Amino acid sequence: MTEERKYIYSIIRNPQPFDSTQGDSFRLPESMLGINNRDIILIPYRDIAGAVSNTHFINFDKLDKKELTKLIAAHDQVNSSLMKKHDVIPMRFGMVAENTEEIRHILAKAYIQFKTALEKIAGKAEFVVQVFWNEKNILEKIVKENPEIQKLKKETESKGKILGFASKMKLGRAIFEALESCRKEYTADILRHLASFFPDFSASKLLDKEMIMNYSFLINKTEESALELQLNKLAEKYKDALKFKYIGPMAPYSFAVINLSVGNFDLVDNARKTLGLGESAALPELKDTYHKLAAEHHPDKHEYKKDQVILEEAARKMKDIITANGVLTVYCKHYLSSLAPEEEQVCSFKREDVEESIIVKKS
Repeated sequence: MTEERKYIYSIIRNPQPFDSTQGDSFRLPESMLGINNRDIILIPYRDIAGAVSNTHFINFDKLDKKELTKLIAAHDQVNSSLMKKHDVIPMRFGMVAENTEEIRHILAKAYIQFKTALEKIAGKAEFVVQVFWNEKNILEKIVKENPEIQKLKKETESKGKILGFASKMKLGRAIFEALESCRKEYTADILRHLASFFPDFSASKLLDKEMIMNYSFLINKTEESALELQLNKLAEKYKDALKFKYIGPMAPYSFAVINLSVGNFDLVDNARKTLGLGESAALPELKDTYHKLAAEHHPDKHEYKKDQVILEEAARKMKDIITANGVLTVYCKHYLSSLAPEEEQVCSFKREDVEESIIVKKS
């Protein structure tokens, strides 16, 4: 009989006190079933754990749409259930490990990434906001309010099919540009309004021609009513033009992206280089360096230049600084927690010290 593999749903904080001798796996107090109605178990590594279930080999690429949809729904249901009591880093659908040891290897290799992501999403969930318009109604509004389009429309109608071809091309281009300008104006205003309340957001692909906005927001689980309130205000403002819809709360797929090819040392080393730190630093030095760089590179400092390229570069740099600070803050707290009180409270970024601090030694 073929040995069963482990299907991975998500990573959560280990709900049990850390014990280097604890068993390979354990069940949550709440009963939970996953794909093919198999029990959900937790495989721990330090203070995090992978939520998994046993499974026989599944070739997801060869499943029909109906079966695939059923499995995806089961995957999402597990993470939704876990979210009721835990912060959840969802893994992509179809992720399977050979055995418990491989899962522990994944948890160890990306330990700082998982810890950093858990800090970011603590108490939060993903809400998807979608905005739709009736293109026909918007088009009528544009024609009614745009003198240039009205003029081109009359020219096209008066010249007939052949002679009016050039005017028809101009009319089509003018309508397209007006629609695009309108879409951008609506989207910018809506995003500006929502971002003032919920600043952590991510753009997603538009799913159909009537959808003009599809954004995910990372919001406190307790703030769903606040999101509803703001969407109702926007719906009232644009009641004759737009319809609003939101989906959630969901596991934060858009905000907890883990790169399993990047190990702990590379992650920490890139972060400390981004902040310009040496091979060691105390927490106060890390904080001071972050605040100094943030003040220097914040996009607001460059606004007067009115140069979009400079502003985008400043925003990118600022994002890198924030990310690096998050990584090093999590790592340093982890590293310093292993030091004795009499030891110098300095965080080492050397490869051997980073890797040594992550390894769980069985006694």
